[in-house]
Amino acid sequence: MNVLKDSSRTHRYIITDDPYFEGRVVDYAKKISATILPVSELDKVDLESSQSIAKVLFYISRYELEKSHSAFHQYLKMHPSVMCAFLIRAPIDYTGFQALSIEEELFFTNIPDEAPVIFLVKSLINAFTNLQMIVDKFELQKRINVSTNEISKLTRIGISLANEKDFTKLLRDILNSAREISNSDSGSLYLVEKDEKGNPRNLRFKISALDLNSDEFILPINKKSIAGYVAFTGKQLNIPNVYELSGKEEFHFNSDFDKMGNYYSKSMLVVPMKDHHDEVVGVIQLINRKKNFHSKLTVDQLKSDSVLEYDKYSEELVMAVAGQAAVAIQNNNLVQEIETLFEGFVTASVSAIESRDPTTSGHSFRVAQYTVNLAEAVNSIEAGRFKDIVFNPSQIKEIRYASLLHDFGKVGVREKVLVKAKKLEDHELDLIRWRFHFIIKDVEAKLAQKKIEYLKRHGSAGYSQFEQSIQLEYELEKQKMEEMVRVIHQSNEPSILEEGNSNFLEEISKLSYITTEGGQISLLQPREFGFLSIRKGSLDFEERREIESHVEHTFQFLSKIPWTKELKMVPSIAHGHHEKLNGGGYPRGLTAVEIPIQAKMMAIADIFDALTDKDRPYKKAVPLDRAFDILKMEVRDQHIDGDLLDIFIESKVYEKTLHKRLES
Repeated sequence: MNVLKDSSRTHRYIITDDPYFEGRVVDYAKKISATILPVSELDKVDLESSQSIAKVLFYISRYELEKSHSAFHQYLKMHPSVMCAFLIRAPIDYTGFQALSIEEELFFTNIPDEAPVIFLVKSLINAFTNLQMIVDKFELQKRINVSTNEISKLTRIGISLANEKDFTKLLRDILNSAREISNSDSGSLYLVEKDEKGNPRNLRFKISALDLNSDEFILPINKKSIAGYVAFTGKQLNIPNVYELSGKEEFHFNSDFDKMGNYYSKSMLVVPMKDHHDEVVGVIQLINRKKNFHSKLTVDQLKSDSVLEYDKYSEELVMAVAGQAAVAIQNNNLVQEIETLFEGFVTASVSAIESRDPTTSGHSFRVAQYTVNLAEAVNSIEAGRFKDIVFNPSQIKEIRYASLLHDFGKVGVREKVLVKAKKLEDHELDLIRWRFHFIIKDVEAKLAQKKIEYLKRHGSAGYSQFEQSIQLEYELEKQKMEEMVRVIHQSNEPSILEEGNSNFLEEISKLSYITTEGGQISLLQPREFGFLSIRKGSLDFEERREIESHVEHTFQFLSKIPWTKELKMVPSIAHGHHEKLNGGGYPRGLTAVEIPIQAKMMAIADIFDALTDKDRPYKKAVPLDRAFDILKMEVRDQHIDGDLLDIFIESKVYEKTLHKRLES
């Protein structure tokens, strides 16, 4: 039996059939804090040493689940003190557990084996957090006999806190919920800040119910202040009257806020917010309990019997809210950490793509910015085709990620193809150049031999005229060869191949030369002729197919990421950015009605950036007006959406990004 735990947390278990699990998560042992058991040792879960409910996570493969689900069901039936959840090692879309004998609500999530270990760890922590929330609820219900009204309030608060994504609003909701359930007139909320090593550093004031015009400030975590004392000790304080402290306490009351806000603090309940590791993450400071939460008290009333002391019942209710608040804060932090991690992953991925082709550096970031700007411009449209289309913040983020990662599949394209600037590589062109140089030298040798033979037969008589004719023949041959080399060089450029050059290349490809030694040399090899004959660009059919395959590679890569519901369209949007309205695009040949509007927007941004990007080896950047003309031709050819292009141009969604790039 192996253990990942510390002395402060016991009775948590992970049951697994993964022999490599411990090694994978060993660096996160302190965070996970659980005993690890193989499936065969499930009966070793200690149900006697603690009065707490045992929290058990089953991290098992779909095959073990389908094989042993009946045994698991029987075990749980026989041990009601076990609170469990199942994390299945299976593809994210696996739903086979629905047909098994175990209740569906016990299944927490699927985790593919290829998922990064940080996602596995976060899922385990979240699962234990979820179990802890359930256990806390049961224990709370056993400790106090709350009324139906309080249960309703706690439930509503829990749902509200669990669903709130805006961190500032979450903190305000926590404070307001604690005030409401305890009938407090005012209050404040503080959060613990940690240093780089994860140790508590200070306590930061975040919000006050008095809405004081005060910036955030920090308090040391020590016993001198009331909030600092609670954060330091982890114990709650229930003070009947803060102005009647004996002076023997280790903490003291700071009346500056009363003076600043023309207020009078009397009774005070200060509770720590603790996470499932029993660590303090913040402090809720409640002030002046009253009979009716919605009543407004004057300063004179605050000094009178209208202010009540906090009783035990209020303490327990507030502690319940504090527990939910701590979980909500931790979950919010975990979500932020995951988003930050994923943002870093996306940025690193884009950087990896662009490092393979430095000439396109910044392309993905600019396309993302152009596309997001266009989406925001569409949001402001009040008439026409797009008046009913509104992209919410999650959809804007979805568009941004799809745009950032739209070219990720290029990692699967050979570098020589990806950065190919001309039809033939330098060494291939050098080979042709040396071939013609050799032929010219061989012609020179042949003509020199003719001179020698003339002298042998005729001596010097008439040699001068013969030499001139030989020289003229040499100059003509040399000129013809140099013209061929010039056309070959010109045809090697990725620009459109002229008709005259195309015909001349074909003539050259049919020519061969007989050397002085009797060997035969083709002036152009079939492969060379094939590349030089490319009508436009630098890629032949196979290379272009390889480049185009990046879209499919991108889709396959993005489809393997377990996107959240709000980001589920990222793969589809990226998949469609090279589709054309007339069905002539790739990779699927979709028509206008089949292409997502987000992909249509990205297509415009992609083409625009390619046209206006700084000079690349295979093309020059075009002026803004010329770029718009080309885009309008794309509209006429039914490649891109004309209405979206009009919005793109009229709203100048490109302006800020383009100017920033030009300045840099």
